[in-house]
Amino acid sequence: MKRFVIFAGNYGSGKTELSLNTAMELSEKGRTVLVDMDIVNPYFRSAEHGAELKEKGVDLIAPTYANTTVDVPVIGPEVKSAFNYDFAVFDAGGDPVGSAVFGSVADQFDQGATDLYYVVNARRPLQRDASEIMTMMEQIQSRADLKMTGIINNTNLARETKTDDLVYGLEVCRELSGLTGLPIVFSSGTEDNIRGFSDRFPDENVKVISVFTRPDWLDTTSG
Repeated sequence: MKRFVIFAGNYGSGKTELSLNTAMELSEKGRTVLVDMDIVNPYFRSAEHGAELKEKGVDLIAPTYANTTVDVPVIGPEVKSAFNYDFAVFDAGGDPVGSAVFGSVADQFDQGATDLYYVVNARRPLQRDASEIMTMMEQIQSRADLKMTGIINNTNLARETKTDDLVYGLEVCRELSGLTGLPIVFSSGTEDNIRGFSDRFPDENVKVISVFTRPDWLDTTSG
């Protein structure tokens, strides 16, 4: 049975990281493709990690102008080929405008085999409380012409992340879940943070992820 997984969320949510990790995991079960649908943000794209994906047996479909200085909302016909794979993971745009491109292919998704997850990083702007997040969720869902199916707590501060950050994110996601009726699918983070989180919340679903998109230069200071 085919499965389509879409990760949506505001900038800095970590949806690209989750897209990469999920595609690599699914490739062990069948033919997998990762579709970089983020056509409005030139930074931290799945398309920048073609070598790692290829090594894991994941095919990549990216916008025509990914990894160039030109950034326009163009989705080529090759995107439709993703629906021929066993598993297709979609890295969605980080706002309602970026998610609008799904409207052109929404009819290709089998609702019974499609998960549209909203990724929450409660340490980022526009994601710090449930009502703020819900507004963005509803806008993205409307523009994508697809229904959200779950929430992911991916709260982090990059390499400064502590277990308490993930705990705070869980509180926000629980409130969001109460407002929307959507389940919290899992909380995700690096192995160290997940270990501490699971010690405090043993009944919560968790996912350990590898970090691909954090370049070293973001953690260095000059002078």
